[in-house]
Amino acid sequence: MSQSTQYSSANLLERISHNRSAGSPFTPPPSSSHGRTTNNVKRSKSRKPTKHTITKSKKEVLEPIAKSPKPANCSSEPFISARSPKGGSPRYCVQIRRKTEQGPVSASKTFSTLNEAQKWRDDTLAKIQLGVLVPTQKEEEASQVLVCELLQKKRDQGRSMERSAKRTLDLLIKHERCQVPAHSIDIKWFRAMADDLLGTGILPQTAASYMAILASSLKWAAKREADVPYDVIVRAMTILWEDEILVRSEERERRPSLEELDKIFNAVLANKRQKIPVITISVFAIYSCRRLSEICRLRWSDLNISESTILVRQMKHPRKKKRNNVIVKLPPEALKIIQSVPKTSEFIFPYNELPPEIRTVT
Repeated sequence: MSQSTQYSSANLLERISHNRSAGSPFTPPPSSSHGRTTNNVKRSKSRKPTKHTITKSKKEVLEPIAKSPKPANCSSEPFISARSPKGGSPRYCVQIRRKTEQGPVSASKTFSTLNEAQKWRDDTLAKIQLGVLVPTQKEEEASQVLVCELLQKKRDQGRSMERSAKRTLDLLIKHERCQVPAHSIDIKWFRAMADDLLGTGILPQTAASYMAILASSLKWAAKREADVPYDVIVRAMTILWEDEILVRSEERERRPSLEELDKIFNAVLANKRQKIPVITISVFAIYSCRRLSEICRLRWSDLNISESTILVRQMKHPRKKKRNNVIVKLPPEALKIIQSVPKTSEFIFPYNELPPEIRTVT
C-alpha cells in the first residue's frame, strides 16, 4: 500500500500546469439614413414619428437602467449611516443611543437627504441633553437584550450559513464578552474582543473572519431595530483594520511538495481505523481545484462523462449564498478518479461530517 502511495504521490503533480473578446453588448447599430421631406409636400395627419418623438422614446427606455445616485460619505458623521437600496435613492439612517440618569435613551429615524438627517440628529441630541427625552418602558426592556441573544437570533432566523460560520457564531455566543447588554458595546469592547481572540493563539487572519461575522450579525440585528449602535460597529471595524490588528489572508505562493504529500499520505495510512478515503479525496481536490464542501456535494447524476463536466451545486460566492450552481470542466485526472470510485450513494463522495484531518489535508 505504501508503494502505491509513493507511486501516486511521486506522479501527483507532474501534469499540473501553473480570449475572451470583450465586445460591448450595448453598442448601438449603425443608423440608417433618412431622406428629408421638402417644404412643398403637405404632411398628413397620420405621419410617422418625428425625430423628436424617437429621441424621447429612447430616453424613456434608457431611464430605467440609469444608475442610482451614490450616497454621501458619512464616515465623519456620528450616529448616521448611509444605505443604498437596490434600484432606489440613498437613505440616511440616524441611530442614537445615550445613557442618562433615568436610563438608556434610544432614537432612530431614516431620511432621504443627509441635511435632514443631520438636523434631526442635532435636535435629538439637544433634547436628550436637556432631559426632554426620557427612556420608555419598551426601551428599558430592549436595553436588557444581550449580545449573545442577538447572535443566537441571527443564527436561528438569518439566511442559511456555511458550517464554519455557524461554528464561529456558537463560539461567540458562549464568549464572556458577549454576555453584556447590546446597547453598551463601544469601540473599546470591539478592541478587547479582538485581543481576546488573538490571545487564544489563532492567527490574525482567523480573528479577522471571526470579527467580520460578529460585526455582520450585529448589523443584521441593528437593521431590525435592535438596540445596537450601528455607527459604533462601522467605526470599530474600520479602526481594527487601519491599526492592522486584523489582517487579511496572504496569498499562497507555492504548492505542497511531493515530500510533504508523502508525509501526509503515510501518516493517514498508518491510522488503521481510518475508513474515509482521505488520499483519494486529497488527490481529487488537487486536480479539480474544488473546495471540500463542494466535493462532498458532487452527485453522480450531475456528471457528464462524454463532456468531462460536472455540476457544482452551491459553489461558494462572496455574495450569492443560494442557487449558485455552476457547470465546471473536469481535468482528465479528476475524471479518472471519479470513475474509480465505487457507486454506493447518489453522492460521489458521500461524506458529510468530516474529521479534522481531512480538512487539514485539503
